[in-house]
Amino acid sequence: MTVEIIKANTNTIQKVTGVFDLYRQFYGQDSDFDGCADYLVQRQEADEATVFFAQNSTGEVIGFTQIYPTFSSVSLRRDLVLNDLFVLETARGQGIARKLLQAAKGHALDVGSKGILLETDIINTNAQALYESFGFERVTDHYFYYLVI
Repeated sequence: MTVEIIKANTNTIQKVTGVFDLYRQFYGQDSDFDGCADYLVQRQEADEATVFFAQNSTGEVIGFTQIYPTFSSVSLRRDLVLNDLFVLETARGQGIARKLLQAAKGHALDVGSKGILLETDIINTNAQALYESFGFERVTDHYFYYLVI
């Protein structure tokens, strides 16, 4: 299968909506196609996220990653948060997630980022294996806390 990785822009971000909606459903959310479309467009228009998507030879979007910028006061540098990475179940096992990670890494280099942070579910061992094989290291010397508002 021929796969092209494309950096989304305000003209192409709508193509990602269906896969983004499926990603959210994977994490237990109800389908909200219109809400997903609005969210993606808003992030693009405000330049608050970078999205890369995988497209097959027929133009179908089969995966995506969404990356948000953040900053490190200690290192005085930009950091990135890879918040979303998803490949359609029918397209898994073909190296598409690795290609999306490579696009994210290239973007990090382009913007002078210190690194890329991501999180995954403790039981998502397939994702953990992918991330570790790509060079991500599990953080073991910090605790992360979250305040629900």
